[in-house]
Amino acid sequence: MVELETEWHPSTKLNVIAGELDFTVVDPIPDGVTRDEIEEHCYALRTLYGEYVDEIVAETTLSQREAQTWVLTRLVHEGADRLSYEAVGLYIWAIGRSTDGDPLSRTIVTDYADRAAEKVHRAEETVKRTGPPPYPDDCYEEPALVWVEGAVADRLRRRAGPEETYGDLLERLLDETLASIPMADLVAAYREAAGSEYVAIETVYRNWDEHLRIVAHAPGDVTVETVAEADAVTVDGTPIPFRVEERAEPRREQSHLAVYDATEGIDPEIGSDRLRDALVAVEGTLPEVVDRVRDAGGHALAVATEPAGAGAHLHPIFPDTGETNLPEDGGLAQLERIDLDDRTLAVGRISPTTADEYRTLTAETTLLWAAPDFESGPVELPNDPVERRERFPATVLRTA
Repeated sequence: MVELETEWHPSTKLNVIAGELDFTVVDPIPDGVTRDEIEEHCYALRTLYGEYVDEIVAETTLSQREAQTWVLTRLVHEGADRLSYEAVGLYIWAIGRSTDGDPLSRTIVTDYADRAAEKVHRAEETVKRTGPPPYPDDCYEEPALVWVEGAVADRLRRRAGPEETYGDLLERLLDETLASIPMADLVAAYREAAGSEYVAIETVYRNWDEHLRIVAHAPGDVTVETVAEADAVTVDGTPIPFRVEERAEPRREQSHLAVYDATEGIDPEIGSDRLRDALVAVEGTLPEVVDRVRDAGGHALAVATEPAGAGAHLHPIFPDTGETNLPEDGGLAQLERIDLDDRTLAVGRISPTTADEYRTLTAETTLLWAAPDFESGPVELPNDPVERRERFPATVLRTA
């Protein structure tokens, strides 16, 4: 005898009924439930998932039953339950069959699920190979199996910290083997050994924060031993690989982030703080980027529908009477990447604009966020990371 609570979601009711099916008897439907009631629950679920299933059938190689099984066992709306294979058998039986015969068994539904999973897997493998082949240096970016002896695995397990993955652990252990030098010590070494007046980081390169290119003023032909022997420079305790380009003249460039400049009064302590803040600001989530725009005095953020280079073209929008130059200390000028739900989006260009200038760009841009005082009304960021990602135009997302 099945007893259902009226406040239960239809998916919950269907799972409970499916759990009581008995295919060893003539009528597998449990006592206390009619076929009409089952059909009612199934059609309630069809209002949630039916159109999406139909789209999958129309646009992919999945059959109707494969698509139904794939969606109902993997994708659920908030408040609903994933359907068991037996419940999916009830759903397929009820939708479009007028409840003739018996519900589909778990064995039959499993076959549909396996076929759907195989088709999706083949599609994913195809998508992975739609781009150009990787450069040899990029071949190790994908996860790879590492086989070690049991004794070594035990030692690794003992060295792992709380909530530290094996990947994090191995990175930490490898970092500990690097011969590193603190940034302040590197600056001091060049000042003492070479009489340097200027040391800076080149930031014009993509992902400059992952391998620092240091430009050092070195007027004399002197080898700075402590720097030459180092593999990494540490910033706030984090080792980062680096290389140094020595220049006879302290040529200052717009793309430089100075960590020491005797002429401008930037001492090593100030410079180390600037570099640390810039490294933190290089990447951020969309809510963090909006906070940076707000802190800079902006009241809206838009993205161009066409990418700039290999990334997004952002338009922070400022009041007509406000300053549109990006402040260096707000973290917006250093933004290089946006961390989205399932990808990292490069920032190809940031073009501050006034609200008046933006009126000429509305057809070419999409508003990501707008404050309540924005002339076209507020645009709130969704709480769901997936919905935040979908704010970006597809042409821009494809660059990620």
